[in-house]
Amino acid sequence: MKNKTLIIIVIIAATAAALSLGIYQKRTHQINASLLQIEQLMYERPDSAWKILQHMPSISQLRKEEQALHALLFTQAQYKNYIPVKSDSLLRIAEAYYRTSNDSLHKAWTLFYLAQYYRDSDEKEKALSYFQQANIASRNIENNQFKFLLNLHWANLLSDEDAENKGIEKYQTANKYAILLKDTLKQIDLYGQWGWCCLLTGKYDCADSLFNMGLKLSTSSKMTYYNYLLNCLSLTAREKKDYKRALELVNRSLSLAKDSTELYPLWNNKGEILLEMNQYDSAHFYLSKDTRDYDPYFKATHYLNWSIYEEKIKNLPKALEYSKRYAELLDTIYQKRLESKVVNLQHKYDYSLIQSENKLLKIKRQRLYISLTAICMAVLTVAVIFFYKRREEKRKLAEQMRSKDDLMKEMRLQLQEKTIDLHAAQEKIIEKETALDKELSQREKMRSEYSSKEAAMRKEILRHSEIIRKMEQLNKMSQQDKIQSRSVVLSDEEQDNLAEVINICYNNFTDRLWKKFPTLTKADISLCCLIKIGISNSNMLYLLDTNKVALKKRKNRLKHDKMGMDENDSLDEFIMEF
Repeated sequence: MKNKTLIIIVIIAATAAALSLGIYQKRTHQINASLLQIEQLMYERPDSAWKILQHMPSISQLRKEEQALHALLFTQAQYKNYIPVKSDSLLRIAEAYYRTSNDSLHKAWTLFYLAQYYRDSDEKEKALSYFQQANIASRNIENNQFKFLLNLHWANLLSDEDAENKGIEKYQTANKYAILLKDTLKQIDLYGQWGWCCLLTGKYDCADSLFNMGLKLSTSSKMTYYNYLLNCLSLTAREKKDYKRALELVNRSLSLAKDSTELYPLWNNKGEILLEMNQYDSAHFYLSKDTRDYDPYFKATHYLNWSIYEEKIKNLPKALEYSKRYAELLDTIYQKRLESKVVNLQHKYDYSLIQSENKLLKIKRQRLYISLTAICMAVLTVAVIFFYKRREEKRKLAEQMRSKDDLMKEMRLQLQEKTIDLHAAQEKIIEKETALDKELSQREKMRSEYSSKEAAMRKEILRHSEIIRKMEQLNKMSQQDKIQSRSVVLSDEEQDNLAEVINICYNNFTDRLWKKFPTLTKADISLCCLIKIGISNSNMLYLLDTNKVALKKRKNRLKHDKMGMDENDSLDEFIMEF
């Protein structure tokens, strides 16, 4: 009897283990198949690949091989969709795995994107080192697409680092792979980038030759690069002081331009050409048409051009004013770069903390899984034993059928035992329900505390904001003082700071707003920020230095023209809930 019981327990345990292993292998196979499908989709539909990756399980739940491939594909999707990569943490996971792997292709891609990341982070020496490592890793693979991209980006970096001969060598190698791929667009792009590097380093004849080669390949004026290359040739002619040819090329380019994104740089280029030709009225006309001010680099270029223009027409005070603005903007750009580096370091630190927490959670889940498996096996064992005993009891009852009194007594005893077991089971269920209610209550309390802390932090951040000081100043002033005082009016810098604070406090509010409504200006964003923190219309009049009619028109224009809202919709409610 004991041997039979032992055999049954062993069979049940083996079955449970086999089921667990089968489920794990099936899940692993599904994840691997999904990642391979995403990798195939990446080249034709990178946007779709990015969306699928965002809905994949957390990287901490995957095996090391899956983690490495997921990390590489995630970074690759970010670059292909022009999403800034703010941390190298994911690439480090992929690098740690592929360093010792025989998978040369994925290893090469990982090293290539690490080079891209450090190039974008202005760590040129590291970037060059990783380009070299990626080149070594790709020696035994046949992937012309990869080798073209590697040599193209490597050449651009070498040209930036004044290693011109090495850069030319890499451009020539990239051109060889573009020819092997039979991809005309890649060749045109290569000649454009190569020519641009020559233009920046003062090799104007070389740049002119490369741009013309790209233009010959762009056999149709409808091709994307045709108009761009015409403008590049115009810039080259301008640098060579051949203003007549430069003007002819930029006019051809203007005649082919289709929208403002193409027209703005062309207008600016034509304005600069005319300025150098001392045709001041025409230069003023075209420089004025370029109204791009959403990027500090564009604004800096505008200030420099207007400074030169005013100096040439002998308006020295105005020229000096534009020169000062240009210098101030350069200082601002430098400061933002420093702040961006600090933010990137903070992101790296935060991500490392998240990784540590994920590892701890993974260990806890593994322990919970082992515990649940052990409990299931114990329950199955008890069930088998109970079933076996039940059979034995029935056999004994069959033997005792001759004695009615003994049989009835046995039945009453069994009934009592079942009643006791039932009560015990009910008590256990009640205990489990009580424990579950207690746990849910604790979680709800923790969530409430977290929400309170988040609100307190937001309030504390806003309390240190300049806008709160302005509001306190307004509250202390009389109506007459409010009208006469200019100290409460928000400056451009204070409006920018307000936007940054609101961005931090309300889940990237301004970034999300700008992404949804790209036509919004900085002034529109400032107005939305004031609405978001509940500033009344009466106080907005003083903070923005405007009147009721102008504010109402401004809100209506923002609501109808830029956000496309209906008349019955409330702008304030929309902003508060966004």
